[in-house]
Formats: sequence, structure tokens, C-alpha cells
Amino acid sequence: MTHTRPTAAPAARVALAGVLALLAAACSSTTSEEGKGTSTQVKGVPSVSAPPSIATAADQTLPIDPYLLSYEQRDQLERAESVLVSRCMARFGIQYQAAPQIPAGNRPRSRTDRRYLETTAAGAQANGYHGAEGDRPTAPPAPPQVSDSTRLVLTGSAAANVKSGQGGQDYNGATIPKGGCLGESKDKLGAGPTNSGGGDAQLARDIDATAREKSKTDERVLAVFRTWSECMKAKGYDYADPIKILEDPRWTSAAPTDVERATAAADVGCKEQANVVGVWFTVEAAYETQLIEQNAPALAQVRKDNEDRLRTAAQALAS
Repeated sequence: MTHTRPTAAPAARVALAGVLALLAAACSSTTSEEGKGTSTQVKGVPSVSAPPSIATAADQTLPIDPYLLSYEQRDQLERAESVLVSRCMARFGIQYQAAPQIPAGNRPRSRTDRRYLETTAAGAQANGYHGAEGDRPTAPPAPPQVSDSTRLVLTGSAAANVKSGQGGQDYNGATIPKGGCLGESKDKLGAGPTNSGGGDAQLARDIDATAREKSKTDERVLAVFRTWSECMKAKGYDYADPIKILEDPRWTSAAPTDVERATAAADVGCKEQANVVGVWFTVEAAYETQLIEQNAPALAQVRKDNEDRLRTAAQALAS
């Protein structure tokens, strides 16, 4: 039986939350905070060598990856922030154990794992389009209940709705820093202008998102999407491309159905037949390389700042 693709995206999205967010990221062309003259404006269509045949990109590395934090590095910074917050609170005579918000479960093996959607037969059979159990979005943990005085030292404000207060108050003979102990700890791990807000540098995120969006509209990628679509039609499924398949409202069930698993299995087979991953990965990498070359000095600063942050985190954890 032929399955007709829906004409509108459903209100509810399921699974692959990280992938969908990535797919929705806006293509940017900005002068970013890393320095004057940095830009993510793509200048022409980059040429590529013959794309390799790749079934899954889980073990592949994109050019921008060295400028972004790995999962392990994020975990290290989270743990270090927890230690620094607790030490800061102790200066004010408050015992406070800050728990790092490290996600539990089975997250993607790498930034490229499922970046090009489901690409393994095992994943299709187990999860359909719901994503692996550990990748499914969960409600953030409720903030701990603290007294007004503890909140004052922690955030720089006693107000429950203020995440980062001005600080400056006297508490037990010591001056509360701006943003409280949370703000102080984040500043110590900020290490430079490119990361002052924590997380990845804006320029690196912009390059990642821009190359992603450009690759999705590149004719070389669209050509393999068409081949994929023809392959799917031959198997009885009518979808324009591998991205639209995620919008099928039938995938909003609590758990993957047999129909969903069968569709995902066909999807994976057609991706491999059309070499969707090989072409898509190669084209996206070419756009990233172009943008990296355009922003080499600023990205060198990004890498230095990340190294400084991780060194500070290691020192906090070691002591």
C-alpha cells in the first residue's frame, strides 16, 4: 500500500529532538562577538571531491568539531562549575552541594551520530523515528528548594524569579559577587570573550548551523534526496526527502509502531542505496571548511579560549 506524505507538519514533534532542533537552526550571516569582520556569509558553492560511500556518519568528524565542545568536555565543565559553586558558598558559611546537570541515558555517540537522521538498520528496528531512549527529551530537574539567604548568595538576588542578580550585598562579612556564586563560577570558566556566556562560542555555532542549512539546499544533496525519494516510492512510500519523513503524524505515538519501524527500515536502505550520508556529509564539510578559512583568526581565539576553560576546569577538579 502507498503511504501518502502529509501536507503539513504536525503540532507535536517526537524523538530525535536534538536532530530536529539542528535541522531547524537558522542560516545566519552575522558579524559575531569573536571579533570584527567575522562572518558566516557563504561565498559561492564550494567544490567537493568524490564523496565516499558512507552508511552512517557516527564515526566521522566535521571540520568545525575542534572548535566545539565535545560531550566529555561539557561534562567536565559542568562538574567543575559544581565544585566552584560549592566552594564559593562555603566562603559565606553555607554548605551547598551543586549537582551538575549532566544528562543521563544513552546520548549520541558523537555530534555526527544521527546527524543525518536514522542510518542504521538496528536503530530503525529498535526505535523507528522515536530516537534512542536516552535521546528523548525529558523534563529538566526541578530547582532545589533553598532559603532566601541561600538564594541571595547563590544568585546575587533573594528573588526567586531572578537567575543572576547584581550582587554586592554583605553576607557574613563578605561581599556577594555579581550573579552570586553561580555567576562567579561561570565567569571563572568563561575564560575569554568568545565563551563568556558558557557553552560553545557563537561563531562556531553559527558556522555549524550555516553549513548545515546550506547543505540541505545544495543541488548535490537535493539530487541524492530525489534518488532516495524514487527508491522509497518503489517500496511503497511517498516522501519528498529524508527530512520530510520526520513530519509524518503517525510517528507521534508513545512508542514506535510496526509501520514506523518498517518505514524507517526502508528509509535506511534507500539512504544507503543513494549514498545520502556520503554526499550530505561531504557537502556540509565543504561549506564548513570555506567558513573556517574565512574566520581563521577568530576561530584560533575560540580554540585558545576553550583550552583555557578546560584547563581551569581540570585545576578545579584536581584540587
